[in-house]
Amino acid sequence: MSFKNKLAVALGMALAVLFCLGVLSYWRTIQDDQNQAWVVHTHTVIETLDATRAELMGAQSAHLSFLLSRGKDDAARFNAAVSLCRQNLAELRRLTSDNLEQQRRLSDFDAQVMARFSGVQNRVSLPPNKLSPGARALSDSAAEAQLSSDIQDRMAEIRGAEEQLLAQRDLKAKNSSHVVKIVIIFGYAIALLFFLAAAMTVLREMDRHTLTEQTLRQSEERFRLMISEVRDYAIILLDPDGRVVTWNAGAQRIKGYGSEEILGRHFSQFYPPEALREDKPAAELKIAAEDGRVEDEGWRVRKDGSLFWANVVITALRDEAGRLRGFAKLSRDMTERKRIERELEIRNAQLLASNAELEAFCYSVSHDLRAPLRGIDGFSLALLEDYSAQIDETGRNYLQRVRTGAQRMGILIDNLLMLSHVTRVEINRQPIDLTEMGRSVAQELRRINPERNVELIVEPGLRADGDPHLVRTVLENLLGNAWKFTLKREHARIEFGQIRDHQTCAFFVRDNGAGFNQSYAHRLFGAFQRLHANDEFPGTGVGLASVLRIVTRHGGRIWARGAVHQGAVFYFTFVPHPTPAEDATNGEQYDLAGGRQSG
Repeated sequence: MSFKNKLAVALGMALAVLFCLGVLSYWRTIQDDQNQAWVVHTHTVIETLDATRAELMGAQSAHLSFLLSRGKDDAARFNAAVSLCRQNLAELRRLTSDNLEQQRRLSDFDAQVMARFSGVQNRVSLPPNKLSPGARALSDSAAEAQLSSDIQDRMAEIRGAEEQLLAQRDLKAKNSSHVVKIVIIFGYAIALLFFLAAAMTVLREMDRHTLTEQTLRQSEERFRLMISEVRDYAIILLDPDGRVVTWNAGAQRIKGYGSEEILGRHFSQFYPPEALREDKPAAELKIAAEDGRVEDEGWRVRKDGSLFWANVVITALRDEAGRLRGFAKLSRDMTERKRIERELEIRNAQLLASNAELEAFCYSVSHDLRAPLRGIDGFSLALLEDYSAQIDETGRNYLQRVRTGAQRMGILIDNLLMLSHVTRVEINRQPIDLTEMGRSVAQELRRINPERNVELIVEPGLRADGDPHLVRTVLENLLGNAWKFTLKREHARIEFGQIRDHQTCAFFVRDNGAGFNQSYAHRLFGAFQRLHANDEFPGTGVGLASVLRIVTRHGGRIWARGAVHQGAVFYFTFVPHPTPAEDATNGEQYDLAGGRQSG
């Protein structure tokens, strides 16, 4: 979760808790007001009830005084007390209108009071001569006492009910207040925790932001130092109009300007006049702004007016909103490379001319030498056949040696042409079944020398990509060499297969023939280089040179290992791979320097 989301959640929860606490406090205030109103209401009822009791007592006192004295003032005071008592009873009914039980008690109380007042009023209204004062006081005392006792009991009952209701409301208010206080305390604690979480989040973000800014400053400083100290590349920043904003040591070394000379100036001054006439600087900035980058190679101008060949990459710099903020320009002085490329072009042209001359020479040699060689061989044969009787044994031996030399020269010419052909011919790659090709070469060897008993094993499933004609030449030379150099073995064995391990994946031709001395391995694969005498194992020394050229042209490698009288193994690939390391103990495994020649 992002910092903004975390902060929003923490503050939102805290504000939500505070809002709930505010609502709860407001509700509690209303409840307190209501409870206070009910308390006041109850006290009003009790006070009204006490006032009614006082008026009743006043009416009773006025009545007794009237009975004793029959004074008009007592009668008036009695009537006033009765009137107030009735008003209080009406007020009590209004105040207890929500309480049916109290209404019932008040009805009974009202009836008792009214009955009491009606009897007293009857006596108050009698003429004074109807009853003596002593008799009137004595006759009313018992009834009045009874009515007063019932009224007092009823009033006590009504007051007790109101006091009980007041106690219940006070208890409910206290309990509610206690719960609300606990909720508010816990609510504020939770809100405080959320605020603390928000504060911790802000502090962590501030620490992270501070660390990020510090890391960024360090990174920018390292980048600035790195850029400023780079001397092989001119690294500069341009504003959107193409004016120079920054200048590093490489730019000063390559272009010759100091930073104080170039900052704020347009980068077009590095271009020669012909580029300025074509408005090339503006065109490059336009392409970089549209495509993101542009790369170019061409002549540029130093401060001293000299030209240098530069490779230039201009990259557009945009902010998060996609607005163009400027350009980064990377330049490299390629003058030396341009000079070397030019020299290589010249030398390549010279090499092509030399190769053409060599090809013409080879053709001329092969064409011009074949006819004399055929003549030498033919006339020598004619002498042996037609004049054998006139020539002694020594002469015939000389003629035979002449024929052998001519025939060997013809073979050398053919091999030279083959070597030239494999170097020049275009490669036509396609999948090759090497197993089938190897068996075909083996059958041809057996057909030529049917008298030999050689165990020639070709591993099944061998496949490669290459030119079928050239690859067949490789197998003919390698298998032919193995066939020739196992001639003196009673139990000759030749194997064509493939090895695979963590270092090597290559084809091989292994034999148990004459082998070769590992110390002379540097002479293998060289044209006309041989390690055996011609009378021991005849040959021209061109076969392995042709194999090397074919394998190399297929992007592969070839190497060999062997020992005298212990056979040899030739490894080759048709794809690039690391050269196997030379065995430090016996020196048998080596690179292209190892091998031996074919005949």
